[in-house]
Amino acid sequence: MNIVILGSGKTGSYVAATLSAEGHNVIVIDKDLSALESLGREIDVGTIHTSAPNAKLFDDLKEKQQDLFFAATGDDETNLVCCSIAKNLGFTKTICKIHRKDFLDHPRLDFERLFFVDYFISPEILAAQDLFKTLIHSADLAVEHFAHGAIQMRTIQIPERWDRGGTPIAHLMLPEDLIAGLIRRKMTDGEKVLIPHGQDHILPGDQLTVVGGAKVMHQLHDIFQSPDSRIRSVVIIGGSAVAIHLAHFLHQQKIAVRIIEKELARCEELAQLLPYTTIIHRDGRDPQLLQSERIQDADALISCTHFDETNLLVASLAKELGNPKAIAQITDVRLLPILEKVGVLPALSARVNVANRILAILDEGTTLSVASLSGDAAKIVELKVSPSSTIVGIPLSDLDLPKGLLIAVIESQGRVMVGKGNRVLCPDDTVIAICHPLQIPKLQQLFH
Repeated sequence: MNIVILGSGKTGSYVAATLSAEGHNVIVIDKDLSALESLGREIDVGTIHTSAPNAKLFDDLKEKQQDLFFAATGDDETNLVCCSIAKNLGFTKTICKIHRKDFLDHPRLDFERLFFVDYFISPEILAAQDLFKTLIHSADLAVEHFAHGAIQMRTIQIPERWDRGGTPIAHLMLPEDLIAGLIRRKMTDGEKVLIPHGQDHILPGDQLTVVGGAKVMHQLHDIFQSPDSRIRSVVIIGGSAVAIHLAHFLHQQKIAVRIIEKELARCEELAQLLPYTTIIHRDGRDPQLLQSERIQDADALISCTHFDETNLLVASLAKELGNPKAIAQITDVRLLPILEKVGVLPALSARVNVANRILAILDEGTTLSVASLSGDAAKIVELKVSPSSTIVGIPLSDLDLPKGLLIAVIESQGRVMVGKGNRVLCPDDTVIAICHPLQIPKLQQLFH
């Protein structure tokens, strides 16, 4: 594919290198000539030295049949305007890098629609979600995030002592923002995968996948009487934007958080942004500080500074001091063998997550496959509701949906909702559904 990237910073350069290595034709645009020259020497990409927004530039690029435009500068407003110009001049897909969270979850404004953006990508949120999944992996069999972290999917094991197996799901009185999405059940003659509805049952021994609002997920182990191996306290080294988003995710799960940051001005900012978090103005590389903070008593330590070497050092120190789960955020995958040797868990950095997300977008067809469940026995798909769809304006409970199809999440004009029976679909809503792979053509037909 022919791909245009605006911005040769850390994210833009890394994505350009990744896409070029995958065989795509990449052009990088930037106003910094020296940065472009350095990039051109290191990787096989084309470069254009100019500033943006620049309508003539987009006109010239479109003549070469460009498929994808990725706005990756450090300025959200520039990225939004450039995506709008690119889309209106005929680029097939536009991707916008966004830092400010209010562009992603404003309750009354749909910025994707306003600025003609096909996909928003927040590097910091993607990285925070990856760290969060790494952190809680031991308590749950699988975790995925949707709608910029507002919705979570988790797979848990239903214990043998579960005593409500005779109660239909509709009568379990699950929280309003929680829905049972998939059941994987061992049978005498093999295994059964079930996309449940209200009359179905959850039985002891099932693997249950639920979808719901992030705030209700901390209730899962109480609701289903599963063993509580919950994380209760976390120490984060480095007050980066990733750390801020991660602290928000952890707070939603009622997990106590301490952030250690060496810059005083940044500590003051963090204190304003995270009033529920303990902020410590010290250098996280100091072994004596880690000892005095009793790192060994925290359930986990996560080092997510901007430097791989610092993250590796601090996480290794924490592991040596007895912390049970030390995690280091890294960009360079060559460090993975070292992390494994010292017992530190790796988490991908922001730019790596962005590159992986864009690769997934490039591979999409009409329907976006967000995740596979139970060894690909079921799919999670994301699609837009067409204005001409026959299901617009009808409550979900009144739709004649196939047995193996469940609408789990609806995103409508910036509002994110779990797919309960009284929800009504509107044109251009984004829907996340769980279905058997064979139901994907039917799903496309329904929504388009």
